[in-house]
Amino acid sequence: MKFLKKTIIALNILLVVGLILAYLSPYFDPNKYWVFSIFGLFYPVLLLANLAMILFWMFVDFKYLFLSLITILIGWFHLQGFINFSTLNDHPSDIKIMSYNIGYGFSLRSGSKKSKARKREELKTFFMTQDDVDIYCLQESSNFSRDVIKSSFPEFYSHEIDKRGTFIFSKYPIIRHGEISFGTTTNSCLWADINLNSDTIRVYNMHLQSNRVSKDATEVIDNVNLQEKQTWLGIKGILRKYSASSRIRAKQSKKVAEHAATSLHPTIICGDGNDPPTSYTYSRLCGDYQDSFIEAGSGIGTTYAGKIPMLRIDYIFVDDQFQVNSFNILKESFSDHYAVKGAYKIK
Repeated sequence: MKFLKKTIIALNILLVVGLILAYLSPYFDPNKYWVFSIFGLFYPVLLLANLAMILFWMFVDFKYLFLSLITILIGWFHLQGFINFSTLNDHPSDIKIMSYNIGYGFSLRSGSKKSKARKREELKTFFMTQDDVDIYCLQESSNFSRDVIKSSFPEFYSHEIDKRGTFIFSKYPIIRHGEISFGTTTNSCLWADINLNSDTIRVYNMHLQSNRVSKDATEVIDNVNLQEKQTWLGIKGILRKYSASSRIRAKQSKKVAEHAATSLHPTIICGDGNDPPTSYTYSRLCGDYQDSFIEAGSGIGTTYAGKIPMLRIDYIFVDDQFQVNSFNILKESFSDHYAVKGAYKIK
């Protein structure tokens, strides 16, 4: 019995160390210290494991629960990046922005011809029901979905470059626009200066380097068996891909942050960051900006609709010239991402 207790204490210590390393992940560039990014990715798992330890020690030996409890309290800010309880509400005069990765419209391609037509109409209807949105930032469109998207916003001003899959649609005039080149055809960041009658704001719509692990993760989760070599090879492959892509995102996020620093207008950065709040990418993008979910979100902040749990990778960041009045995650089933929507007032 003593040996078992010592083993569990040792496991608890390892989980605490892992959680602390996850806290440190935002401060270490994965191009130099890639291992921290792995712990940052697994923050939700490490958090839940430490909570399980607290419950275990409550019934076995009360004094040991403080090991995990104190560690979780130390990282309270990180917890807010995943779970929040806000009661803020938007106002009719607010600027409303939606960011949505539509996943190349893959959901529109499956089924019969009739089913495909129905799904396309459902996507258009979804956009129509969000008629209070002033600015849409869409990522991962494709040749298949582009016509559906464009026909959904016939009276909006728009900005798209070279069919990279990224759009900015605005009810208000776009007076300047451009692109931050990442040197790839699948990832991009567009920006637009938008004239809101008496004010001009700048909006960035980004789609950072994809992890390309969704299929691998699904296979591992569906066929998990820790005694099988294939499971561990699958996990190793996922970590290798994530590590490589996190290095690329670190460079991309620096480019976006540096470009945004030159903006002369109230600035918004939104889109698919493909990294969680406990990441270097997030820390570069958020910086002195406000994370809309932390300011006004409610509930668990999951924005990825795949099988990887508690993954928040879609964001709307605003600088301190904005007041965040509401933030919602719209759990529609058109993509492997959920749309995120915020309401803002220029101070």
